[in-house]
Order: sequence, then C-alpha cells, then structure tokens
Amino acid sequence: MRHWSWIWAAGEAALQAQAQNLMHWTAVGFGLGIAAYFGMFHEPGALVFLASSLVAGLSVSLAVRFRDGIARFLIVIAAVAAGFAWCQYRAHAVFGPVLSDRFYGAVQGRVIGIDRSLSERPRLTLDELVLETVSRQATPRRIRVALHGMAQEHIPQIGDTVLLAAHLSPPPGPAEPYGYDFQRQAWFAQLGGVCYTRSPVTTWHVAPADRDGLTVQKWRQKIGAHMAAHMPARTAGVAVAITVGDRMYLDRDVQQALRAANLSHLLAISGLHMGVLTSLVFFLTRALLSCLPYLILNWPIKKIAALMSMGAGAAYLMLSGASVATERAYIMAFTIFAAVLLERRALTLQALAIAAILVLLLRPEALLGPGSQMSFAATGLLIIVFNAMNQLTWVSRWPGAVTYLIGSAVSALVAGLATAPIAAAHFNLLPHYGVLANVIAVPIMGFVVMPSAILAAALAPFGGEALGLWGMTLGLGAILDVASYVADLPHSVSYIKAPPPRALGILAASVLFGILWRGRMRILAVIPAFAALVLWVNFPRPDVLISGDGRLIGVMVQGARVLNVAKGSGFVARSWLENDGRPISQRAAHGDMPSWIEIVRKGSEPQYPCQARLVVVQAWRSDLACDGFDLGRLVTAGGVAGRFDRSGRLHWITVRQAIGHRLWNSPELRRAKGRYIAGGKAP
Repeated sequence: MRHWSWIWAAGEAALQAQAQNLMHWTAVGFGLGIAAYFGMFHEPGALVFLASSLVAGLSVSLAVRFRDGIARFLIVIAAVAAGFAWCQYRAHAVFGPVLSDRFYGAVQGRVIGIDRSLSERPRLTLDELVLETVSRQATPRRIRVALHGMAQEHIPQIGDTVLLAAHLSPPPGPAEPYGYDFQRQAWFAQLGGVCYTRSPVTTWHVAPADRDGLTVQKWRQKIGAHMAAHMPARTAGVAVAITVGDRMYLDRDVQQALRAANLSHLLAISGLHMGVLTSLVFFLTRALLSCLPYLILNWPIKKIAALMSMGAGAAYLMLSGASVATERAYIMAFTIFAAVLLERRALTLQALAIAAILVLLLRPEALLGPGSQMSFAATGLLIIVFNAMNQLTWVSRWPGAVTYLIGSAVSALVAGLATAPIAAAHFNLLPHYGVLANVIAVPIMGFVVMPSAILAAALAPFGGEALGLWGMTLGLGAILDVASYVADLPHSVSYIKAPPPRALGILAASVLFGILWRGRMRILAVIPAFAALVLWVNFPRPDVLISGDGRLIGVMVQGARVLNVAKGSGFVARSWLENDGRPISQRAAHGDMPSWIEIVRKGSEPQYPCQARLVVVQAWRSDLACDGFDLGRLVTAGGVAGRFDRSGRLHWITVRQAIGHRLWNSPELRRAKGRYIAGGKAP
C-alpha cells in the first residue's frame, strides 16, 4: 500500500510541476487528438465521436473537482479528446460531392481564385458550378482548372462567370504508398475535381461591383496586377507574394533559388512581415500622438497605438489571403497588444500556444501542412532561445551593432535547425548555407523591403506608390542576388529521401516533450527522437513502384531509380524521384527495365509459362496467370510498391492499404453519407 501511495505522490508532483506550461500542453494535446484522427485507418463513426466528446466533457468536470496535479493531466486528456472530436466534425462539415469518374464537357462556374499550377500554367478555382450531363446533386462545390494552350490567352477576373470545355477527373491519390495525399487536402478545400482545358475561356458574366462576397479577393488581384505592371518581372513576383499572398507572378527559378538558399520562408507572410508592420504602426502612432502635450496628459496613447496596430494587422491578414502562417502571426501580435491594453505582461510562448489552438480550431487539417509546421517550429524555438539569451547578463554589455549581428546569426541558425527536418520530410531538400543567406537577407527584408511596402501602401491613395515600389525593387533585388549566389555555391544543398510513416510525428512529439516537460524525465525524449532519425536514415526505399494507371514503372537498380518511359505521368515520376532523394529529370532516369520484369502492352500476350518474376499487363484482363498486375488490379490498388526480402521474394503494399478507408478516398462512405443527409437527418 505504501508502494502505491509513493508512486501516486510522485506522479502527482510531476504533473503539478507542469502547471506553468499548462497552456502549452493543452495545445499539444489538441494537436495530438487531431493527429490521432488523421492516423486512423478506418473512418470513425458517430459512436466514436460521441465517446470522444463525452471523454472531453467528463475530463473537464473531473479537473474542476480535483484542482491539483491530476487536474492538469485531465485537462490535457480533455484536449486530446476534443481535438479528435473536433477534427472528425470538421471532416464531415466540409462534406461535398466528388467526381467519381472522368468527365469531358462544358463547364460553367464563378472564378474565386487564380494562381499557378506546378507546371507553371495559370489555374482557376471555380465555384457555383454547372457541369454538362452531371446532376446538381453530383456536381462538386469547387474545381481547379489549369489553362493550357489557347486558354492562357485570356485570364478572367475574380468574380467572373466563365464557360469552358474541360477534361475533369477526381482528385488524384498518393503517387505511392504513404506519399503525399492530395485527396485529403482537396477534401478539406472542398475541391471535388481537378481538370485542364486547351480551349479559350469565355466570360459569360462580368463580376458585379461588390455584391458577390469576393471584394477582398478582387482587391488582392488588382493590387498584384498593379505591382506586376510597375515593377521589374524578376522582383515583382516576390513583391506580390509578400504583399497580398498571391504567387501568380512568381517565377519557378526564383522559387528554386530561394529554397536552395533556405530563404523561401520570406515568401510566407508570417511573423517577420506581421511583426514589422504592427511594430511600425505602433511606434509611429505613439510618436505622432506624443507630439501633442494635451494628448500625452489626457489620452492613453500607448493603448491607442496598440489598437491601431491590431487594426493594421487585421487589414493585412485579410489582404494577404489569411494563410495559416499569417493567422499564427496575427494571433500572436493580437495577444501581445491585448496584453498592452490590459496592462499585463505578454508571454510570447503563451501567445504561441493560443495561436496554435485557434488556428487548429479554424482549420485542424493545417496540422499536416508543411507551412504551419515550419511556422510554429521556427517561432517556438526562436522564442525559447532568445528568452534564454535574455537571461545572460553579459550579452547586454555588447555594443548594439554586435548584438544585432549575433541576433541575426542566431535567428538564422535556430530557424534553420527548427525547420530543417520538416523541409527535408516534405521537400526532400536540406540547404547547407542557409545561415549565411539569412544573416544578409533577413535584415534587408526587415529594414528595406517591408518599410518600403508600408510606404507604398500609405502613398497609394495619393498616387505616390512609385517611391515605395522603387525601395521594394532595390531590397528584393539584393535578396535575390544573395539567393542566387548562395544557391550556386558548390554543394549548396543535399537531397534527402522521404521519411518512413510517422517518423516526423515521433520526432516532433519527442522534441515537444523535451522542451515543455519540467523535470528530469525530459532527458527521455532523446530516445524516441534518436530512434526516429535512425529509422529515417536506414529505411529503404521501395525496390519496385508501379503507378495506378500502369503506365509508369520504377525499379531500383544499383541504388538509382530507373523508369520505363521518358515522358508521361510526369507528376508521379517527379514524386518518386524526389522521394528517392534523387530529383533528376524523368528523361535522365529513363532506362531499360531489368530482365526479371515483363511489361505487356495492350494487344500483346504475356509469355506462358511465365519467364519473368514480375509481369505488368498494361490492359484490362481477368485471366492473368503470372505473378503480377493488370490494369484492373492496379486501378483498384491505386498503385503499388514492392520490396525484396532476403529470399528474393517481392512483398507488396498498395496505396489503398496505406491510406485506409476514409471520407476523402472512399466513394462508398461518401455515397452512404449523401443518402444519410438526403434522408433529412443531421450530418
């Protein structure tokens, strides 16, 4: 009995020590609940939703009663259950029709977004759709249309209703098992189909003035077009991206150079941009109001400046497109200025935790996005490091210039370390000279580009924005010169193979535990973190990959992927090669298939008795006697990956086996839910 009481007391004391970080643990628990929902193989039903909601409510009730160390633990349990239930609700709340098969015909829709595809083609996002021969109930809420050929000659405006003839298809699944799942992203974006057109796009109805709910998007488009017309093409794309969040004018070579120099974070409207804007508004407003003695004596000018900063940040949030990183930056800025209004101390880590909870409440699917992961990781580690540096008294004795240079170097190093595993996992890229590039480029962005952008915005109503655009051109030109120089240095980047499933999640959870836990147990975080890295390094890539349409086959030969065709299925080929950590062109990877593979094209017959170890029949068959795949099996599987065991036998896993049976990839589940809603029942 004494033994158990000692364990209970020790556990309660350890939990009591976490009281200072309760908000942080609540945010982590909420994220773990969301991750648990996405990690499930089968779609959870209504009973699971009800059970998780009850667990959340019961845990909160018990936490109010206990009010000790156990209460902290119960609050985190409630956050986990609430995150799971909320994400499940969100997945069902965005329910909408998804194309079940390919479609070609007339399409009518309203333009609500314009950007560029991976192939550098203009791309429209349409809603209010009418599809020829498709019933209203089966019509998706939104689709994306890439413009090819003559279709690029006329780009409509936001809000225009357009007519076009397009080739539509359902959102594609992962290129390989455990690969990037576009179907999941499309589901939460309510995209029911993707397509392309080569015929001209006809404007059926011009966008009304301000009566269609797209006023902000129209302003963003007009501002971006104006900046692109009055700035050099090289810098205009970056200027538009950091001002209104529109990457329509951004050149691919510029993006690659920024990524290789670890400067692509400058394109994301996040803490740097929001911090510079709100800080400048705060100090300028306070300085102007301080010029009048009456206001100093009778008005709370500090609080007025904080309110002005909140308003300016909110306007920038809407104008920039409200990405996850921008939302995070604004919530943190809002929290800090709210502390000024309430005359409280602004705890930046607390602000980060609040921002994480609010962002995940708005869009729980953002947890899986590289942008949100990199934004929160870099911000959190920067806060921790600079809080630690502020405790060092000898740092304050250095001259201001030295302190600034060291701060810039530390910022670049810390942000690079925080985002490196995430960038390697999502983009298979690890820059080597990111610290050098950031030490030079970040100050230029903060002291030249962003103030010039604010100046251009302030002078635009009077027709004087040219001065601000000129300053942005100078600053961005210097940043791009730095990016090009660093990217061209020998061995500037390393290419990393894709991690095994859940390795990045284990690594992130271990780091969070090591940072947030108060007590000696935090050293235990090293074990799973090290195990995840070792697993990542030693995890083998598939020996054989076959696409879902059977057209593309990739075989690992002496450590390099060999493809059976030099063109076609370009997105899948690029994904395979990048995940191998060898992003060469498809043509360069093309080569002869090994003798143990037989590829049977349409109209041919496989050799009987089978002389090859693997037979791929690129036709619909039902009598395949050999060990292999035909189109029927591949379409059902969604693509396959195979690995050799020690005996030389191939073991297969399909895309369907890897992604499970979820709302975004299961037509059966969607049809069942559609009938449920049509019956008049609550979703």
